[in-house]
Amino acid sequence: MKYNTNKKMTRGAKRTLNDFMCTMFTMLSEKNFEEITVGELCKCANYPRATFYNYFDDKFDLLNYCWIGLTQEIHLEEYHHMVHEEALYIFFDRIYDYSKKNEKKIRGILTHNSEIGYMFSSFQTFMNGKMRELFHSCTMSEKMLIPKEILANHYSNTLLLIWQWCILKNQDCTKEQACAYLRYLVGNL
Repeated sequence: MKYNTNKKMTRGAKRTLNDFMCTMFTMLSEKNFEEITVGELCKCANYPRATFYNYFDDKFDLLNYCWIGLTQEIHLEEYHHMVHEEALYIFFDRIYDYSKKNEKKIRGILTHNSEIGYMFSSFQTFMNGKMRELFHSCTMSEKMLIPKEILANHYSNTLLLIWQWCILKNQDCTKEQACAYLRYLVGNL
């Protein structure tokens, strides 16, 4: 990403980044990621292409920024001081709530973007990376018998599996049931 999001952002930069992120999610709910062009994104967001390229290298870069925006919305950075298992359940709880709140848009996104396409693969890769970051910084991570990377991938894949089953496969499952399934599947790792 061309724009440094680690520095203090101006209101204009925040608005522009948010507009592009919202436009990407809206367009993903209407068509496949591979079919979306930068020109369409700019037209929909009502910005010139030059503005887009001031912030992003391409649409893939914007998609990665969308995942970063999602983690900020669910406050992923708050989990770094917790025990990994506790962090996983809170993370799942927030992802579940976010998904229910945005269920119509998420269903649209997944209607137009297959589970084997770039968009879903990108999300899965991003989530695995975030889970590894979480495990490296969690308390008790040095006491684990299983390598952190394996454990992080297992937790991330299990979390995504349950999220997919509850939200994407349209199962009538409460958050409490989903958390119970998650607890059962990750067991005593």
